[in-house]
Amino acid sequence: MSSPSEAILARYAQRNFWLNVLDGSAFTFGISLVSRFTVLPLIVERLTDARWVQGLIPAIFFAGWLLPGLFTAPFIAAQPRRKPWVLLATIGERLPFLVLGIVLLTLPDLPASILLVIVLSLYAIFATCAGLTSIAWQDLIARIIPAQRWGLFFGLQAGLGGLFGIGGGVLAATILSQQPFPQSAGILALICFAAMVISYIFLALTVEPAQAPIPARPFHVFLRGLIPLLHRDVAFRRYLFCRAAIAFGLTGHSFLTAAALERFQLPAADIGLFTSVMLAAQAVGNIGLGALADRWGHKQVLVLSAGMGMIALLLALIAPTSIWFFFVFALVGAAQAGYQLSGFTLVFAFSPPAERTTYIGVANLALAPVAAIGPMFVGLLATFAGYHTMFVLLALVGMAGIGMLQWQVTVPLQVKQTPSA
Repeated sequence: MSSPSEAILARYAQRNFWLNVLDGSAFTFGISLVSRFTVLPLIVERLTDARWVQGLIPAIFFAGWLLPGLFTAPFIAAQPRRKPWVLLATIGERLPFLVLGIVLLTLPDLPASILLVIVLSLYAIFATCAGLTSIAWQDLIARIIPAQRWGLFFGLQAGLGGLFGIGGGVLAATILSQQPFPQSAGILALICFAAMVISYIFLALTVEPAQAPIPARPFHVFLRGLIPLLHRDVAFRRYLFCRAAIAFGLTGHSFLTAAALERFQLPAADIGLFTSVMLAAQAVGNIGLGALADRWGHKQVLVLSAGMGMIALLLALIAPTSIWFFFVFALVGAAQAGYQLSGFTLVFAFSPPAERTTYIGVANLALAPVAAIGPMFVGLLATFAGYHTMFVLLALVGMAGIGMLQWQVTVPLQVKQTPSA
């Protein structure tokens, strides 16, 4: 006989599925207008010519995404519901874009150095609040979406956002070409905020019943349990090592826009078109790879998508004209789609439900050094050795991680899910 909470989840399963697909789609559309792969690098490039500063964008994003959640994991695990924390913490993900839009539109004549500090500081607030939200949100999704539909869910969520984002990319290209900088970026930030408000409404309508919480543990007790977990779960430990290598390789995607701008002196409108191509590929990739992962396996989709990501870096090396970068960003979109949806889902699959927040916290902690320090190292490497050397090194590290994942990591049985209805 099912418990009361299971009965409520079953009753609202379809509603929760589609509400959260729409939540993620609206959020993805909004954040695509200030994409960390295209638009943010353009903003930074317009404000400074220092290559290493480009490395701050992924460093800030991943440090914010991965580190703060570790400190919230014990607290979240002790709560009967995840949604209240998500609704509170995610406000900080959305408000920075309202402030950024207002600043860029009303104070466009501020010195470039001050504008750069404002942009990066607001982005750091966004990333930190994303990290405070991340574990609770991931566990919320794992609770309310049946396991056999995780791949389809993440695929549809990001895929629809990407489809909406195609139009958004065209809109971004138009605004960037017709409006002066930095007002053009301010307009994009305000549209991003509006989409995030719509996203928040869908999230707030989600139905999450209370479930038995895990007894609260002091943070130091929680930390002491992380190393033993990695010792006993060899497959998970290997997976994290491989994923860290892949993540380091994919860091190169954040430098593709700067490399293209430097080599071909592109107009700002082309960056918006790159965004459209990337989002179109991301949309197709999320929908297609999400459905494929539920049948073929999330490990195989991660191997495939990471491989496409490394190919993007190599093509950027040999591109004779800027036209090639449309294909490069198509590969980036597909690669990021598969990496995100299968990266999330594999962590869910390794973890028993009662320990899910702990596993997510361990995964975040393991990836944090690469994610936070790696982009800074890569930015310095680009400064002193050039983009060519940097892309070659990252591709080699990424391919090593792919090979180890394919041949050294045992797939948990729960990853091999039955097809969704």
